[in-house]
Amino acid sequence: MLAVFSRFYVALIVVTVAATSVTGGAEFQPIPKLAGRVTDTAHVLQANDRARIEKMLDKYERETFHQIAVLTIPTLAGEEIEAFSLRVANAWALGKKGLDNGILVAMVMKDRIIRIQLRSGMEKYITNDDAKAVIDKKMIPAFKKADYAGGLQAGLEELMKLGRRFVVKKEDVERAKNK
Repeated sequence: MLAVFSRFYVALIVVTVAATSVTGGAEFQPIPKLAGRVTDTAHVLQANDRARIEKMLDKYERETFHQIAVLTIPTLAGEEIEAFSLRVANAWALGKKGLDNGILVAMVMKDRIIRIQLRSGMEKYITNDDAKAVIDKKMIPAFKKADYAGGLQAGLEELMKLGRRFVVKKEDVERAKNK
């Protein structure tokens, strides 16, 4: 009995070591449930700020058919922001089907990291350099003053301005859905 028990622990250790080497030892942050255009799991936005930003994003989506979602989380717990934000954008299926024209703005509060994740349909119109400039020039100055709602709104307004260079027509959405 002891030999069987010992072999079980040896096998468990081998599996654990193998799994750790495959994942690099990194734990993946769970993907939060999409709670609307703004998913504030870090609780940094006041209810009125969240409502104002959601209304702004709703209006933008109706005008352009682009989807923008905001996610705040407390920490990444060691996961890279690029991998996490891509996993979230894919899981939430941001953008219209067939157009992939979504944007995720991810704010990691304790780690002090911001990422604008552009889905492939938006990368043609908003570059990674554009996204970095939005973060550096519009968001970070307000965040340094602990004005998260103001920085987020300023960044979103600039993203929407850039995104308006590419307005999807309703018939394009319908055509993409039917492909």
